[in-house]
Amino acid sequence: MDIVRDLAVLDLLCVQDFPTEHGSTEMGCGGPGYFVVPLGPVTWPSPEDMYAYEVAMIQRLNERLGSNKRWGATTLRERLIRGEEIAQPWAKLGVLADDLRTWPAGRTGRWITLTVSDREDADAARLLAAVTDAEGP
Repeated sequence: MDIVRDLAVLDLLCVQDFPTEHGSTEMGCGGPGYFVVPLGPVTWPSPEDMYAYEVAMIQRLNERLGSNKRWGATTLRERLIRGEEIAQPWAKLGVLADDLRTWPAGRTGRWITLTVSDREDADAARLLAAVTDAEGP
């Protein structure tokens, strides 16, 4: 578990060109206007360790970027169910997670979002970060 390494990954994604097509990337997945990457180890020793790491990442990002905007993904899911088109990565995050925290990434014009993907399979829960050029819907 290396917070410094994960912060460096986020820094890189804030300046790296987005993929032109939706699909896998070296670190996760992405497409026009976004990246989504897992943070921390592939397998967590326990769920508590993952949530503690999330709290530590939130603290570090708050120190670097200021207070985060916290919002629930319930409205996103409701909008998806009604057939509304939601841009990526927001549609993906809305399906995978309940609680999203978002920061403007300084002068890059991008946004960083941190969440735990624990809606579908608690055993496979992952800490995810998204970097996008679109503020949350």
